[in-house]
Amino acid sequence: MTVIIGILCDSGIVVGADGASTLGDIRGPTVSQNYSKKIEIIDKRVIFSSSGHVGLAQRLKAVTEKLWRDRAFVNKNGKEYDKPAFAMHLLRIELWNITHYEFDAAKVASSGIGPNAFLTAHNQTLIALPVGGKLCLFTFDEKCAPEMATENIPFVSIGSGQPIADPFLGFLRRIFWNDTLPSLADGIFATVWTLNHAIALAPGGISDPKQIAVIENGKSGHNARILKDEDLQEHQQSITRAEDALRNSRISKDLEQGEELPLLDE
Repeated sequence: MTVIIGILCDSGIVVGADGASTLGDIRGPTVSQNYSKKIEIIDKRVIFSSSGHVGLAQRLKAVTEKLWRDRAFVNKNGKEYDKPAFAMHLLRIELWNITHYEFDAAKVASSGIGPNAFLTAHNQTLIALPVGGKLCLFTFDEKCAPEMATENIPFVSIGSGQPIADPFLGFLRRIFWNDTLPSLADGIFATVWTLNHAIALAPGGISDPKQIAVIENGKSGHNARILKDEDLQEHQQSITRAEDALRNSRISKDLEQGEELPLLDE
């Protein structure tokens, strides 16, 4: 179980994940462990993260890395394709070439061990990378069907914590960056706050430590990196102040003291 968040920002992309990993087999989960490596950086240019069967994720990451190192997104003239849809489709083909074997095997095995045979085929993937000089945020569902984040829908989440993360991300967007892309700092702030929220409310399987990565425009091109704990301290402090401000809002105080609130015009 996990929650992974991606936010398209005006100068980069933020990806965040919780730190829980659930071990088990076809009979069910056995134990939960803290695991802070759900986000991986490829060649300092690509962010890869995945929710689901760990062994399948390892192979999908290897395929993604091979495509990148083979310059699969560069045309014969040595220029990067400027159409993200091409990269999205190419990734979809290669990821499915791995995933469909698990579904095929599960179909055979399910006759003997039941529907739990499909657990090893379940996986969702998030990839952030530059294509044609533009930073792109892609997600791939269990069928490896792709979707790209846009200015109209700049945030995504995957994993079992998605039902908790999506509404909170929608709330933050409505309050802070309703009609524009967030800044990179705002994206980090929203990612950390949403992970805090999901970890606090999830019925299980989602926990600290959090892991946050960014890919941003730099003087020498795009650069992807994992943020350190000290990089997140200011954002955690801002979250605490925001929650305190809500907790101590004027209306809350008035209600607590029993004061009569002004009536609104009919």
